[in-house]
Amino acid sequence: MSSSTSSSDAPGAGAPRDEAKRGARLFLGAMAGGIVLSAAIASVLPEAIIHTPPEFGMAEAFEDHIQQACARKAAPELLIIGDSRAVAGISVQTLRASGIDTEKFALGGAGVFAGWGVLDRLVDCGVRPKTVAMAYGAMHVLGEGSLMVRSANYDVFKGPRASHVYDMASEWEDRLARQAIYKAVSLVGTELSLTDVTLMRPALRNVLAAPAHGAGNFVMNEKERVSFLADGGDRFYGTAQGSSELPDEKLYDAKQQVPQMNYRATEAVTALGRKHGFNVLFYMLPLTETASTKLPRGLLDTTAQFMGGLPAMGVTPMNRIWSLPDADFGDPSHVNARGRVRVTEDFRARYAGLVGASGAGSGEADHAVSLPVQKIQQVGQ
Repeated sequence: MSSSTSSSDAPGAGAPRDEAKRGARLFLGAMAGGIVLSAAIASVLPEAIIHTPPEFGMAEAFEDHIQQACARKAAPELLIIGDSRAVAGISVQTLRASGIDTEKFALGGAGVFAGWGVLDRLVDCGVRPKTVAMAYGAMHVLGEGSLMVRSANYDVFKGPRASHVYDMASEWEDRLARQAIYKAVSLVGTELSLTDVTLMRPALRNVLAAPAHGAGNFVMNEKERVSFLADGGDRFYGTAQGSSELPDEKLYDAKQQVPQMNYRATEAVTALGRKHGFNVLFYMLPLTETASTKLPRGLLDTTAQFMGGLPAMGVTPMNRIWSLPDADFGDPSHVNARGRVRVTEDFRARYAGLVGASGAGSGEADHAVSLPVQKIQQVGQ
């Protein structure tokens, strides 16, 4: 009878495998220990010290604005929810000066879902707008935003509605892993689920490596918190006199589809409108001319299809995909001071034409703002 010896039975064969198992246990233990230590440190240090400015200061001002609006039961003529392109492009101060009582709740990285979650909280606390305008760039039509990714504003959902919002995220999310995470957060919150500390760890490591940065972070974040709130959420992200690079949409390939979450959140916004008596509009922020010609055509077509489906969801589109000259942008994604003037006037004219606000005729919603020096190109048609 022949005999053979398997590699597992060979002398000394188990040693490397046992060593690998011990190494894996040590690695997992180190990770767990790191999270526990990070949680302990993060619970002591103010987040304004940990997070890099100015984004965290903006997020704190955003929360202050929500609390103030809830406390006074605000009832603005127009309430804008949006992303960083709305922060940079639509001047709430100019709209107010033109006679439109406006509140803007826009934040960098906040996608359509985040806008719905904030609006849900606002109407729950008694805020009653006459009209809500969803204002986003193509980036946040094509993606769900920075939820669970960007540490400066991942926990924008606070207050008594936070659990409900995360529960809806678990139902509307396409990815199984994210569904489980959102469900866990809906049940126990961001702290007990360790979501807070997990997403905070990169920023915390930076501060622990160079403690002096913490003091600078705190000063700049608090300064931005006061300033962003005082300015009504208006802020430039770039001040250059032009940009010919591609914007954030370059992260997607031509086959990128609109996430289910964005459809469901848009429908949820209109459901709030029906329940609380406000109309819902959608305003697309512009691309650079370079982006309109060099981004994959599929991305523009997909965005245009989403815009075309808005009426069926109960939303009135204010415009279509459009562009401004590269010179009107301070960085690839955000307009500069010159671009803000043009975007704000375009928005105001279209809003006025749709709802009969002061300073514009009823037909102005059908064509672009008539500034002689402005070149507007409709794309994605």
